Amino acid sequence: MTDKAESAARALLEAASANKLMQAFPDATAPTNIVEAYAIQDAQLVLIGEPIAAWKVGPSASDFPETCAPIIASRLLASPATLSGDLPLKAVECEVAFRLAKDLPAAHAPYNADKARDSIGTAMVAIEAVETRYIDWPVEKKIWALADNQSNQALVVGPEIPLPDPTSLGELTATLDLGGKVKVADKGFPGGDPFTLIAWLANHLANRSPILAKRGLKAGDVVTTGSWNGVDFAETGMNVTANFEGLGSASLAYR
Repeated sequence: MTDKAESAARALLEAASANKLMQAFPDATAPTNIVEAYAIQDAQLVLIGEPIAAWKVGPSASDFPETCAPIIASRLLASPATLSGDLPLKAVECEVAFRLAKDLPAAHAPYNADKARDSIGTAMVAIEAVETRYIDWPVEKKIWALADNQSNQALVVGPEIPLPDPTSLGELTATLDLGGKVKVADKGFPGGDPFTLIAWLANHLANRSPILAKRGLKAGDVVTTGSWNGVDFAETGMNVTANFEGLGSASLAYR
């Protein structure tokens, strides 16, 4: 962990703890490239000292590669869950997540979609609670969002079921209920094939810090694979429910 990464990581953690948004990183510690952004993610893990329980992974865009971020154990919540209504953004995304039944060690990379799919034991509905530690939303600089664990605040997961027929997953019908206002969530998997993204994640970890490279993906890890609704915003006092027909539901309240 470099001094620069540690200073940037401390600034993000202090902003989250104080629920106070940052305008900039202190003392020129802002990440200037993707490698530095991931180093700040890794430094936060060291400073927090809490185990990883889940991951979020997203597809590439025209101007940015695939992305991922670890989710620590205290931020993986069972549905129904409650978060503070004092959180400033209260953005929510309904997603499909998977729990691994087998390790995917980074040392055994490369992996492909078939190997990733074979490692999965269960599937579940998830709500990602999204918060930024920066003053602006959307975050203007993508590497800043990446350093901030892709704006993750928590991942709420519903009851698990055995992995359904993978060919049927993209045809799921989903809705998001925001305080009684129901909208259709029909964007599907942002990357097309969630197992390709999980394989990318397993391969990517081979190039992270030694601790993460040694760990890789572990049986029991939950991986969430992108938003079906884009992003919506809740309010204090609101109940949010994501429902995927045939898969289940998850709910989150802001109190």
